[in-house]
Amino acid sequence: MPASIVRVAWGAVLVAFPGSVLRRCPRTPQTRAASSVVRLLGARQLVQGLVANPRSRHAAWQGVPDALHAASMAGLALRSDRWRTAALADAVIASLFAVSALRGRDRRGGRADAGG
Repeated sequence: MPASIVRVAWGAVLVAFPGSVLRRCPRTPQTRAASSVVRLLGARQLVQGLVANPRSRHAAWQGVPDALHAASMAGLALRSDRWRTAALADAVIASLFAVSALRGRDRRGGRADAGG
């Protein structure tokens, strides 16, 4: 299954059911602000999944926002007991999307860092 379809589906879940997602993260606050953040991240996933072009010469660069997001969530997990579980889960998911962008480029016969 293409990563863009998985990304759009994940984004839709985040937008539609932020409370359900938050409840699966122990010690994570169930606040209106937390739900808003989950929805915002879901909207980003939706947009990124809809505009991603896996056939682009620069497809590997599409993983950069995910790598940066994973790094920021890893930092949050290190600094906050309260948000650790949710941040680690999000870091893992973002890392998987970043790796998927790099590996997808490799499978199409070009090196990820070669730009096509």
